[in-house]
Amino acid sequence: MFSKTSGIGFGTTLALAREKEILEAERQRKRRLSSIVQQQRKMSNTSQGANSISPHQYTSDPTLAWEMLKEKRPVKPVRQMKLDTPVRHDHVRFVCIGCTHGCKLDMEKIPPGDVLIIAGDFTTCGLPKEVYSFNKQLGHLKHPFKIAISGNHECTFDESFLKSSNRERDLEAKELALKQALQAAMASTKMSTPKELLTNAIYLEDQVIELFGVTIYGTPWQPKVDNWAFNLPRGQPLLDKWNNIPSGVDVLITHTPPLGHGDLMANGQRMGCVELLNSVTKRVKPKYHVFAHIHEGKTLILLASKLWKLPLGYGCTSDGYTKFINCCICNEDLEYKNDPVIFDIPVHPTTKQYYSQNHKKITKRIHKEEKK
Repeated sequence: MFSKTSGIGFGTTLALAREKEILEAERQRKRRLSSIVQQQRKMSNTSQGANSISPHQYTSDPTLAWEMLKEKRPVKPVRQMKLDTPVRHDHVRFVCIGCTHGCKLDMEKIPPGDVLIIAGDFTTCGLPKEVYSFNKQLGHLKHPFKIAISGNHECTFDESFLKSSNRERDLEAKELALKQALQAAMASTKMSTPKELLTNAIYLEDQVIELFGVTIYGTPWQPKVDNWAFNLPRGQPLLDKWNNIPSGVDVLITHTPPLGHGDLMANGQRMGCVELLNSVTKRVKPKYHVFAHIHEGKTLILLASKLWKLPLGYGCTSDGYTKFINCCICNEDLEYKNDPVIFDIPVHPTTKQYYSQNHKKITKRIHKEEKK
């Protein structure tokens, strides 16, 4: 039997061994991320060869572009996982929500999981008090990791949006008033950015992280509509952003949908980005592409003698390799109607255990790295 003294020594040895294990895992994570970042920089400076993406000739008319592409770009409806599917010890459970638009989260409707993804538009316009409220709600959710990106409604998160001239001729009176109100709200908080308020989430803006050995990239940009945040013209300006996405990431999070997947408006118009579609299918090839932005529901179609609900906006589709997930919580009337969408990625049980047990330390380190 161990004496009290030897027991203390034994416990200390175990603690030190565990700490070494954590540090080694963290070093490996940083090496993998460093490799991905180097690849990202290389991609930005060199051509992609056979997989080089160019702006589509009809990029400004996504509905027409899709008519030209759809015969060679399969879109298959995918049944969503049931929300009460048990979480497995050898799989990472991702729970996806987006476009809550400042609505209070219904905690009972958000299923348990390992990673909660918020695909943008978690506020109505990015007021600091909205961000604070949303962050407080996130604190009540038990998911070890929460990842958020901005959408076009997080106006205060887009520095270029706030800094652009208030005298722009294309700004209507209402838009100008909103912009001035946001600037005043930010000035009153004496904060440089409202991102500081998102203490209960990992915020990604054209960044990649690794959790559970799964690489995740988040980016907020979308095709320009009116004068909202993170808007860019279709074509090369957006393609420049998509070119920053490393090839082979496991989970891609954007606010905008790609063309042809979860991007159909009730009026029959497509809103997705053709350059994002080409980047995803030809080069990036993620296992999962999570987005929001388009709030429409589903329509019934007859496919292979079966009646399927094909997503207009909210829902899941596949091209045979990537699963595309539109996870809008609010419908087109901004009513909290849709359920979260879940998916699993297999991992080694030990890996899952390590990240689950050390999620606070890992999140703290990621936040510290973001400030550098």
